[in-house]
Amino acid sequence: MLLPEFPPHMFERLPDESFHYGDFPELSAGVGYFKDLIGIKEWKDRREAAAWHFYRSLVGEQEDPSGEGRFYGLEDLFGWYLFLGEALTDHPQNYEVFYGCRIVPVLAAIGRNLELIPQIKGFNERAKRLIGRERSQPNGGLFEMLVAMAYARDGAKVAFKPEEPGRAKAYDLDVEVHGAFWAVECKRFENGDYVESERARKRELWLPATRLIIPSGRSIYAKVDFSVELSDVPDDYLVRHVIDFLHSGKNSNLWTDDFAFGVIGDLDLEPLQTALKNGYLLYPSPVYNKLLTGTYIRYDELNTLQKVKHAQNPHFIDKVDQAVVLRTRSLSEGAIEKKARDFKRKLFDANKQLPDDRPGIIHIGLEALGDDLIEYRRHEKIMKTINDFDPKGKPLSFIYWHYFAPEASPEETWAFDETFQWRGIRGDKRPLTLTSLILPPQAEGRDGVHWDGLPNKTFRSP
Repeated sequence: MLLPEFPPHMFERLPDESFHYGDFPELSAGVGYFKDLIGIKEWKDRREAAAWHFYRSLVGEQEDPSGEGRFYGLEDLFGWYLFLGEALTDHPQNYEVFYGCRIVPVLAAIGRNLELIPQIKGFNERAKRLIGRERSQPNGGLFEMLVAMAYARDGAKVAFKPEEPGRAKAYDLDVEVHGAFWAVECKRFENGDYVESERARKRELWLPATRLIIPSGRSIYAKVDFSVELSDVPDDYLVRHVIDFLHSGKNSNLWTDDFAFGVIGDLDLEPLQTALKNGYLLYPSPVYNKLLTGTYIRYDELNTLQKVKHAQNPHFIDKVDQAVVLRTRSLSEGAIEKKARDFKRKLFDANKQLPDDRPGIIHIGLEALGDDLIEYRRHEKIMKTINDFDPKGKPLSFIYWHYFAPEASPEETWAFDETFQWRGIRGDKRPLTLTSLILPPQAEGRDGVHWDGLPNKTFRSP
């Protein structure tokens, strides 16, 4: 049960309090820029709304109508982003590490380049649209800002194309490089519905099974690698395996069949409980998950039910008496194919928005949050799309696409990989020589892509 109101210092760091996660001046600068545009009174209201949604979700007082288990509301997604960016440095007890690692590097990249804003015509107006009527879908606007700053950083003259009410949406940026004029269109590619439908299906399969486990008082861990699409798995599949295990009298069971390879067994809570003797643990967090399951996996797929005692702040756990955990992988051929969506539709739409009277450039940004097998397949499909693409007479010169791979691990607050690729269409000189939109200049790079199995020089939080 939450208190009726937040404590007085809920959103501030006390004068003698050190930076829990570290001091990130670039992040604070980016957050401060948007807070100034919003205004202090409106920001306090939006921040408090984001915090209530987060904490009510943590304690089960706020149900996610989508059934996807979100800790945030979609009506003000940008408010949630800014809440996380501010929380990391100013009120770290409120910082949610898994989503925060996706937005903190973006806000820091904007903060790192604030001195460029006066040089970019229309930047502030674009930001005001983002924090206002586009607050529920901010990713596209943020991507446009990152692209605009990259061109400005590379020495180009950049201007946002103003909106013209009543007319079809035009391209996003006018860019001048050494007297040559370019039209730039930016598209942000989002994850598809298939991933969310898989998550919902896993909950459908697992929830009835947990109802058999919880009354036993046993802590159970199940790891299931599905070999077919989850829609083809029988509704009682996990229930049957749980029943077999509970009746077996064994500490664990293994199985292999037409649907999956799986293991289910007793879960040892001792490492987690030992850590809790030394203090509260942040939940959800990669540190907690590693203590609970014994391993850390990037982009893990866990479904966890627990009997816990929260600390006074329910973002932290004081005691755990029982845990029931399902860890899954869904890498059947059908699942890989459907999760590895490429950006063909975005590319066609972007090309339509380019003008006929000047060379055009398309930038597409996407989060690469899948298993390496998925990203390999996505890359194959993207390359086929690029190779087969017909601009239909438009003077399209370049296509740039940017993969963003954020991570929160037990060792770092956040880490980030960025892969950049491009294709020239007409033989023009490349107008943008920089290869990074988000990572700072000191980040180390290498040839190749971050999912190719070679060691990555992942940029990690300072």
